[in-house]
Amino acid sequence: MKRFISLLLALALVAAGACSNAPTAKQTDTAENQADVTTVESESEGDSRENIDDELGHYDFDGYEFRIVTCNNMTDHYFMEESTGDVVNDAIYTRNSTVEERFNCKISVISDTGHRETGIIVNTATANEDAIDLVCWHVVVLGQIVPGGYFMNWYDIPKVDFTKPWWSDSNINDLTYNGVCIIAIGDFILSAIGKTYCVFYNKKLGGDYGLPNMYEVAGSGNWTFDYLVSLSKDIYVDVNNNNAVDNDDLYGFTSDCKSNVCAYLWAFDNPVFTKNNEGKMEFALNLEKTAVIVTKIMDAFSTYSGIRMDKNYTNIDGAFQHMYGRDMFARGLSVFANANIGDALGYFRDLEDDYAILPYPKLDENQPEYYTMVDGSHQVMAVPITVSDTERIGVIVEALCAESYKKVVPAYYDVALKFKGTRDQESIAMLDMIVNSRIFDFGYVYDAWAGAAFIIQNLVEQNNPNVASYWAKHEKAIMTHYDKVIEYFETFYSNK
Repeated sequence: MKRFISLLLALALVAAGACSNAPTAKQTDTAENQADVTTVESESEGDSRENIDDELGHYDFDGYEFRIVTCNNMTDHYFMEESTGDVVNDAIYTRNSTVEERFNCKISVISDTGHRETGIIVNTATANEDAIDLVCWHVVVLGQIVPGGYFMNWYDIPKVDFTKPWWSDSNINDLTYNGVCIIAIGDFILSAIGKTYCVFYNKKLGGDYGLPNMYEVAGSGNWTFDYLVSLSKDIYVDVNNNNAVDNDDLYGFTSDCKSNVCAYLWAFDNPVFTKNNEGKMEFALNLEKTAVIVTKIMDAFSTYSGIRMDKNYTNIDGAFQHMYGRDMFARGLSVFANANIGDALGYFRDLEDDYAILPYPKLDENQPEYYTMVDGSHQVMAVPITVSDTERIGVIVEALCAESYKKVVPAYYDVALKFKGTRDQESIAMLDMIVNSRIFDFGYVYDAWAGAAFIIQNLVEQNNPNVASYWAKHEKAIMTHYDKVIEYFETFYSNK
């Protein structure tokens, strides 16, 4: 509820600022919304980031080369050769330079493989070779190999302080079990912001069709999936006049049949795992609710001319099916579209129409808050068991996360995304709220494409609304998979 209250306050402040010609909205300093910031960061708040002490003290690592291994499409998040004039690139360069100069070390990136190819990680660990200091990798792929025993518990690494603001609260609370946290998400991981799911809204097209003020709808709590369907179901134009429904036509709402629909499991508050009162991980997926979700999605995309997904689509990046909504929106052919917030910067900069950024809708108005998740292609951090100096690892990682919080996140989020990518102050408030509503589910992170996290995606792809039948067929394998993951965490130290 406090995120919803914060959103209303933020939108009210934005409106007031616009009326008084104030350059930015100011953040209210109340205990209730301190943790769920939804207003524009002021200069004084930017300064306060810089003033937070990382409490690392002085270390001299004698020119040590700190080696980061990552996928070949993510290297620019961690390393820049030089200052280029781009605000984000320069912030990354400055962050690394600051850490290097402070601790007398050298940051390097090893990257020559795609995200599915984890041989470099597994082989160095198996050979007991101290060749990697930090792994930054695709979250689901990394989660898949965690039970192999290749990584350390973050709580055993000195100088890492999860109470600091540069670490994700959901990561700490939801991915720590039995005192063990293998996968960590700090501000060094930019993709954990950029890959967050949202809904984009073309304001010009919405105005053409007489749609309401969507910020007011979202702020009122009435932004539900049924309402989204009602607004978009009849918006269809045969743009190319070929009397055929195709990807050159205009639609009210578009989505891919994969990760976009997968995200509705969390948007509709149906997590795979939660912790009980004793701190035990419990399988929590509500199958009846899952059936409702699947039926809603399938009915919407099969019933109405204005709502479309293309299961055979090859997107502009060359990967099948993924990002259909993003591409249709980028072409100005969709009023609403599911996508990642980072797409505002990466794909919508050339869109002539003004657009808004909205949260994923609620299942219904009884749902207290908006929720979202981060696409599985976002990266996370893990430390190999072969590292020889855990304190050095802790100092450098903590410093990189702290300097990212102070320099890179403000550049990427507050400058690049908010002011390059978004078109209005209301979207900025929404953007803050969306990022603060991210859920990192233990059952998703450790799904390994063998659990239940992709159940909606699988059913929609198969055009199969029968959740009960699907579950009867796959339950044994799914629960066996999760039992092995739970066992790994519960026996982490006894197996050492």
